[in-house]
Amino acid sequence: MDLFSAIRALFGGAAGRAPALAPDAFTEEMARRVRVAAPDVEVLVPGELQLELASSTDSSGRVYLDNAYRMYCGLAPAEREEMMERFVRSFADATRGFEPTRDAIIPIVKDRAWLGEVEASVRAQGGESQEKVFEPLNDELAVVYAIDTPNNIAYLSPGMLDELGVDRGELRALAVRNLRGLLPGIEVQRGEKLGMVVADGNYEASLLLFDDLWAREGERLRGAPVVAVPARDLLLFADGADAEAVAQLQDLATRMRAEATYALTDRLFVRENEGWLPR
Repeated sequence: MDLFSAIRALFGGAAGRAPALAPDAFTEEMARRVRVAAPDVEVLVPGELQLELASSTDSSGRVYLDNAYRMYCGLAPAEREEMMERFVRSFADATRGFEPTRDAIIPIVKDRAWLGEVEASVRAQGGESQEKVFEPLNDELAVVYAIDTPNNIAYLSPGMLDELGVDRGELRALAVRNLRGLLPGIEVQRGEKLGMVVADGNYEASLLLFDDLWAREGERLRGAPVVAVPARDLLLFADGADAEAVAQLQDLATRMRAEATYALTDRLFVRENEGWLPR
């Protein structure tokens, strides 16, 4: 299997497959499943691809199903059931609260536009803005800090950070160490021109922060590593000294971002001074 085929396999090889349910029917089905999974949670449907969840613990919030629906549409029928149940567990857990710990803090690489889009979406729905703990990685990407729970990701707020007694100066090192312990393993697949880093299918983009990984890969290359993160679960790289490889990398980044459920950016980044600069 060539590299592009392997990448397409990451997306289930099913881009463009017609969904079994229309968006409104999908919304109602997800609402039904949450009610069954968490009888103590009140589930309302304020709009298409939206759920309003409230529990007896005074935990409440609005859930947007856009990403879940896009993922559902791209899966084979046999895979949809597991995907829907995974999202349902995540939504139900979000209303029950959790006890954050320092050891559960992880870094998530996002495109910087995502931060503004989330805030705009919350304001558009009449919700209250919730500040997130993040730091810029470069002009295009940011590192957003979160708490990993068994079925959910909760983005860290400054108040939570203070409660956990974590200094900003130690945050990235702590989060990277936690993520390293969370991942079952990291595999580097090298093709004739391009390479791909594979982890668990969720945090590949965050592996940009693993300095030791890129120090090792850099020793194998003639030039500086050039990477693409078109989606959160896709991390590709090329030798910056190979113009043909870099051109192939850009082509893949453009195509895969267009197909991705959790898209990031089609920009390329070059490794300089243990950081990543837009190329």
